[in-house]
Amino acid sequence: MLAGFATTYFDVWSSSRSPVPVSRGVHAESEVWWDLTRDYKAVRLKGPVDTEKLERNYPDGDAALDGLVEGGGVYAGMVRIRLTLMNFTKVPVSVTGVRARVTDEEPVPQGSLLSCGGPQGGIGITRVRIDLGSPTRAAQEYDGKALVGQYPTQQVQLAKQDEPAIFDILVVAGKTSASYVLDVDYQQGTNKGRIVVDQSGKPFVLAPTEGDARAKYHCDTATTGWKKNR
Repeated sequence: MLAGFATTYFDVWSSSRSPVPVSRGVHAESEVWWDLTRDYKAVRLKGPVDTEKLERNYPDGDAALDGLVEGGGVYAGMVRIRLTLMNFTKVPVSVTGVRARVTDEEPVPQGSLLSCGGPQGGIGITRVRIDLGSPTRAAQEYDGKALVGQYPTQQVQLAKQDEPAIFDILVVAGKTSASYVLDVDYQQGTNKGRIVVDQSGKPFVLAPTEGDARAKYHCDTATTGWKKNR
């Protein structure tokens, strides 16, 4: 069922290794991504930014934002996390719950805020969402804008050996800069387990776009230059 769900809504993956219960043969990988035709990909910095230097060093705004994060910035607003789950055994595995577990919180950085992309029409593509500002931070399932219920609203099963099941989670920032991992609970036969999903051995980090920023910039339509918001 999950494999069919993934085929309908999602495509490729790449990824970071996560600690998994090897004895049960269940594995998870993750990738952070955005759909720039629907999303604002944004980064918050602790200080000012040299946009001329960004234009010289990076081919486009998308790559520049990733470079800023590598240099100490924080993704802001929202991210999509693509999970790839694999079952290497013959015993079916059912996903029973997904939630974000915040491991650390810091004040929102008060430097520059840079963004690319933005809504350009089209329907939403992510049915599973997590709000880091929610008390439970449990994944919720949506049909368009309508809430269906806590994910999974029906049994999600990884029944085929060695075939990946891929699904996406839209994560929305809370009011702080939050470091978090995803706990994926599952059942395999009579055994219950949990996979802790992170980003290359480190927690995911997401800050809000709201709040004080000394300067705000948005990449131009060609995503090759930066314009300061007035």
